[in-house]
Amino acid sequence: MGDTIRERKTQIKKGKYCEVPPFPMEIFLDLTSFCNHKCVFCSNQYLKNKKTMDEDMVLRVLQEAYECGVRDLGLYATGESFLVKNLAEYVKKAKQVGYNYLFVTTNGALATPERAKPVLDAGLDSIKFSISAGTRETYKEIQGKDDFDTVIANLKWISNYRKESGLKYRIYVTMVYTNQTKNEIEILRDIVAPFIDEWDPHILTNQCGNMHENNEIGEILEGNPRGRGTTQVCFQPFKGFTITPEGYVSACVLDYSKDLIVGDLNKTPLREIWQNEIYKNFRRRHLSKDLKGLICQNCIHNTNEEVTPLMPEYAAHFEKKQTVESV
Repeated sequence: MGDTIRERKTQIKKGKYCEVPPFPMEIFLDLTSFCNHKCVFCSNQYLKNKKTMDEDMVLRVLQEAYECGVRDLGLYATGESFLVKNLAEYVKKAKQVGYNYLFVTTNGALATPERAKPVLDAGLDSIKFSISAGTRETYKEIQGKDDFDTVIANLKWISNYRKESGLKYRIYVTMVYTNQTKNEIEILRDIVAPFIDEWDPHILTNQCGNMHENNEIGEILEGNPRGRGTTQVCFQPFKGFTITPEGYVSACVLDYSKDLIVGDLNKTPLREIWQNEIYKNFRRRHLSKDLKGLICQNCIHNTNEEVTPLMPEYAAHFEKKQTVESV
C-alpha cells in the first residue's frame, strides 16, 4: 500500500465490484466503542450499550483475518483506542501474526508518552490525530473537552520520539471542520505542520444519516465526496468491513447504528460471512443503486429517511450519552 492517506484510499478503491469480490486486504477492528470526547458532530455520543472487545475475540480475529488474506488493519472505528489497556499487546501480537500495516486514529488526548510509547514500540505503522479546531476555546466547544494543549503536546512528543527512537511510523492529522471552525483550518495546519507527514482536513458527513443535524453546523454535500457519491458505486461493501466490539461484522466503518451488520463472528467464520447471502444481496443493491431503506441512501444523498437494518436483531439504538468508563 502507498505511504500517504490518499495513496492508500486509491488502492482500496481499485479492484472488482461484484457479488463476492476477493477477500479484502484491509479491514477495521473496532476495539472499543467507548470514547473520552463528545464531539458535536459524532454519533458516538448517542450510542448505548458501549463495549470493549473481549481479548479472546481480538486474538481470534487477528489470526482468522490474516488467514483470510487481510494484511492491513485499522485498530479503531467508533471509539477511542487509547482507552484500551491492552492496545500495545494487540499491536505486538498483530505484528507477530504477520500484518504489514497497523494504523489507528485517535483524538490524541490519551496518547501520552506513557501510553503511546509502548504502542509505538510494539510496531504501530501510523497514527492519525483527529483535531477539530485550531484554538483551545473552539476545540472545547467542538470536542467537549478542554484537551487542546494536551493533544498538541502529545503530538509533539510522538514526533520527537520518532526522531529519537529511529522508528518509521507515519504521523497524520485530520480535521473535521464545521461552519464554526473552517476559518481555523490554516491556524491548525500551521501549528501541526512541523510534526506530521500529512495534513488531511475534510468536510462533515451526516454519518450515514445518524447525524442529520450536522447540516445545521456545516456543509454536507449530496454525493458525499469522501469516497462514495451519486454517480459511482460506494467502495465500502466491496473493499473491506469493520468488526464491532461485540464481534459483529459491519459492511461500513461509519455504521455506528449497526444497520449494516452482515454476520456474527460468535456464530459464523469470517470467510463465510464475506460470502453469505445477506452480504451478496447488499452488494447487489449497491451495484443496481437500489438503496432505498438503507442507511447508504441517507449517507450518499444526505437524506433522513427511515431505515431498515440488514439484520434487525443486531441494530443499535441511540439514546442519552453514556458515561465513559475505563476499559
